Amino acid sequence: MPSDDSVRPSATSAHRALLRLEVGRLRARESRRVFDSSVHVGVLAGPRTGFVVRAQDRPVVDAALRTDVLSALLEDCPPEWATVWVERSGDPEPYDADLAWWAAARTAFGMHARTLDGCYVVTRSGWRDVVSGEVRQWARLRL
Repeated sequence: MPSDDSVRPSATSAHRALLRLEVGRLRARESRRVFDSSVHVGVLAGPRTGFVVRAQDRPVVDAALRTDVLSALLEDCPPEWATVWVERSGDPEPYDADLAWWAAARTAFGMHARTLDGCYVVTRSGWRDVVSGEVRQWARLRL
C-alpha cells in the first residue's frame, strides 16, 4: 500500500478549476435536492467510471464493499485515472461516509499498486478535498 506521501496534500489550482466544472456538471444533471450518491474514478471533468449507491443499499455498504467497488472500478481503467470523487446531496461539509470512501480508495489504490492523486466530495453547492479539508462553495455558480 502506498505511504501517505503518495497522496497529494491539497487541491492544486488546476484541480480547483476542474472541481468547479464537476460541480457545474452535477448541477446541470441533477436538479433534485436529495439523490443517490455515486463514487467515481477517473479524470476530473473528463473520462471516468463510476458506481451509484442507491439510498436503500446504503445500510449494507461497509468498508469491504466500498473497497471491492473501488477495486473493481480500478481494474478496467487506465493508470492515469488517479482521482476519486463522491457525488452526493447536501453541502460539502464532512460526512463519515466521505472518510470511509477515502479509506477504501487508499486501500484499493494500494492493492493495485497505484498512486491516489486526490479524493473529493462534489455536491450541488460546492466541493471539498477529503484529504486536506479545503472547501469551495457557491450560491450561484457561473461557468
